[in-house]
This record gives sequence, structure tokens and C-alpha cells, in this order.
Amino acid sequence: MLNDDIILSLCSLRGGTQTGEYITVSKEVIGYIMDKPVRSTASPGRDIYEDEINLRDLLLVLWNWRKLVLAIFLVSLVIGTVLSFAASPVYQVQARVSLGNFAADTTNIQPKITPATAKEMLLGSDLREEAWGKGINAGELAVLPVENTNILKITLDTGDPRQGEDLLDKLVALFSEKAGAQYERSEKLLKDDLERTGGELQELNKSIQQTRGLLEDLSQAELSDSSRIQQAGLLDTLSRFTEQRDKLLENKLNYEQKLNSMEGIKVLEKPEAPSSPVGPRKKLNIMIAGVLGLMVGVFAAFAADYFKRNPFVPSA
Repeated sequence: MLNDDIILSLCSLRGGTQTGEYITVSKEVIGYIMDKPVRSTASPGRDIYEDEINLRDLLLVLWNWRKLVLAIFLVSLVIGTVLSFAASPVYQVQARVSLGNFAADTTNIQPKITPATAKEMLLGSDLREEAWGKGINAGELAVLPVENTNILKITLDTGDPRQGEDLLDKLVALFSEKAGAQYERSEKLLKDDLERTGGELQELNKSIQQTRGLLEDLSQAELSDSSRIQQAGLLDTLSRFTEQRDKLLENKLNYEQKLNSMEGIKVLEKPEAPSSPVGPRKKLNIMIAGVLGLMVGVFAAFAADYFKRNPFVPSA
């Protein structure tokens, strides 16, 4: 008997007795009867390596089309290098201006010119035309407020640093002049209020002295009923005069503090022509061109491989 065979015992009932017959059946027959495969010849780890095979195919495509990828990469690199070195240099002239803390009215110490309004003024066409004239291409002007301060950073990108210095200096000077006029008006208002308060204090002090003199005269004379009534009225008047004086003194002190703390427009950093340009950034441009060329080359390799495997056949 062969080892590849299986002996099956088939039992049947005959005449009330059990008899057994032995039949030799091959494995293929058993598999057919049971409707199941006897042995799977597939490797159990076949599915595991499918991803690796796909990755290997991708790398193989890139290797087969390596000349195309390298050519596109080098062309992009050369174009980026040529454009970076052929571009005109850009110089940045900058200035810093403090807006101060003056107010338009004497009841509010908040600055009249905020960084936002100053930015609108500097970027407005009216101020630039007045400072530079019409038809002058000065370059790109930018105004950046310094965070949590009243300081503005004003930059001008231009191809001529000397011209940029002159133009930015004119713009800052005109802006300081216009903003300085508002500062002078605010300062004059405060000084007028302070002078008026001082005059009222002098008049009130005279009235207080006169009232005290009348009270001293009444205290030295014999007090009658009418004298007592007059004395009470004078004391009430003196009390009101004293309250008014205290309020005027408080206002005067407030005006003096505002005047002492007021600051006008100040140029913290004057425009100066830079010695080195800020652009173009040649290394960065060349690196970006190389990365873009490599990406385009990889895409072109896969596209070429796809069309090679699936050629276009026009329909009849």
C-alpha cells in the first residue's frame, strides 16, 4: 500500500449484522468528495511582500528614467541660478519714528495719531506725492508698527540706495511736520487751560482773603444778632471758596502733569543708504529651483513610463 493513500473503513448493515469493508482511496478523491483543497501550494507570506514589490517597481521606474529626472533637475537648477544672478539687487532703506503720546483735547491723554492712522497717512498717495512729486517710482514702501509701542518702522525697497535714502528722508520729514502741527495745537490747548486755571485761582485767593478779613473784623466787634447772621454767611462763603480752590488746584496739577508727559513726533532712526542688498536671495532661489525641478522630473518619469506601457491607439 502506498503512503499517499488513505484507508477508509466503510461500514454497512447486512441482515442485522455489521460488516466492514476496507477501500483504498487516494487523497485527490477525498479532496474532491469533501469539496475542499487538500493542500495550499501558495506561500503564506505572499501578501506581506506585495507592498515591497510595489515599492520596488516604483524605484525601478525612477531608475529606468533616471536620465530624464536628472536632465529636468539640472535644467531647473541652471534656470534658477541664471535668474538669481541676473536679477537686479534690491536695497532696503529704513527709518524708525515715535508717534508720541499727545492728545487732541485736554480731557483725553490718548494719542491722537495712532499707529493705524499714521500707517494710512504714510501709505496714502497724497502724502507721497507731496513729498516726492508725481510720477516718481520710488519702490515698495512698507510701514510696520512695533508691537505694544507707538513706534513705526518704515522701510523702502529700491534699486538705488542713495535715492531711497533721500526719498524716505523727505517722506519722514513731511510726516513729522504735519504730525508736529497737531502736537503744537494740543500743547497750546493745555497751556491755555493751565493759564485760565491759574487766573481763576488768583481771583479765588483774593476772594478768600477778603472773606477772612471780614470775619476777623466781625470777631473783634460786639456780636449782635445781625452780626451773627452775617458771620454765618461769611463762613459758608469761605467754605465754598475753599472747595472751589481745591478743585482748581487739582485741575492745575492735572494740566501740568499732562504737559510734562507730552511727547511729540520723534525720529528715532534716520534713513541711511545700506551697503549690501537684501535681495534677491540667491541661495534660497537656487534651492527652491532644485526642489521644484526634482519634483517635476519624478512626475515626468512616471508619466513617461505610464504612456510607454499604455500607448495611445487611435480608434479606427
